[in-house]
Amino acid sequence: MDYKADIIVLTWNGKQIIKNFVESFFAYTTVPSRLIIIDNASHDGTDEYLAKLKGTDRIKLEIVLNKENKGFVRGMNQGIEISDAPYVCLANNDLIFTKGWLEELISIFEKNKQIGLLNPNSNNLGAKPRRDESFEKFSQRLNQNYKGVFCEMPFCVGFCLFIRREVIEKIGGLSQEFSPFFFEDTDYSLKAQKAGYLVGVAKGSYVWHKEHASFKEIGNKKEGFFCNSRAIFRKKWGKILRIAWVLNREEELPAALNDAIKLARNGNYLWFLVKNLKSNAAEIFQKLNLFEHSGIKFIKYSNIFHLFWLILAKKKRYDLIISKDKFIRSIFPKLGYNVLGDFD
Repeated sequence: MDYKADIIVLTWNGKQIIKNFVESFFAYTTVPSRLIIIDNASHDGTDEYLAKLKGTDRIKLEIVLNKENKGFVRGMNQGIEISDAPYVCLANNDLIFTKGWLEELISIFEKNKQIGLLNPNSNNLGAKPRRDESFEKFSQRLNQNYKGVFCEMPFCVGFCLFIRREVIEKIGGLSQEFSPFFFEDTDYSLKAQKAGYLVGVAKGSYVWHKEHASFKEIGNKKEGFFCNSRAIFRKKWGKILRIAWVLNREEELPAALNDAIKLARNGNYLWFLVKNLKSNAAEIFQKLNLFEHSGIKFIKYSNIFHLFWLILAKKKRYDLIISKDKFIRSIFPKLGYNVLGDFD
């Protein structure tokens, strides 16, 4: 049987966590796939549980038992070397799947060959069911509303990262410099975009992520790992910027948006502050025949005082303001903001 996807998942202790993952995966994965489980030297009986697992006609199982804990990056690269399917997924072991999750991801990939990396929609990306709504009902509602919808993002997140085989052949696996983990997914997304691929989310596919469940045994070491990887990332790529782009008329948006997408594809976040804006984000992207981009937001302001309030009251300060308005370019530098007259 030809398998459409290789799903790679790591374990390190947390026997019940991987058990929940496997049961959910088998219940809701109907596309022929191979599940590659790599155990990073667990000592809580996880290896005994894995040894008893069996595949099905749809799902082939491959179990790898490491004698040492190789961490996330080295462990995932180990799985990538084993994989050979058209699509490869790097999955956290604390995921719960829903009906049709994989079909939708593969459908989005096959509709647009320029898409290189995909996340399914998830609570990890802010999509959460109502209190009285089950994961399954919520996922089906998403699929009905967003079937076939792709949205670009500045970068994909590693909780459930799908990669087109062609991308791996061009840029390789995860960068070992981010071992054991953190920022490896952001780095990989930027490398994929540099290679000409789009990265984003299939809004009609859904998985639930029990965030950080697999980090419990790491304890206080997590902060040190994060700071170290962040320093490596910033040295390599620079700081991810938060940019305010001020426009006096909505008619200026089309020209500015093309430049904004270039900035967003370098991992930055942009907020267009547009005077008397009438269109919403979906309409703006649709008019220009562009995929919606989650890293680009649109905010309406009514006058200069409203604009000042929107900028100064923002909790996380903008790193850069772009505006052709001479008054704005004269005032905001005095308030400690970096200001450009145009994108260059």
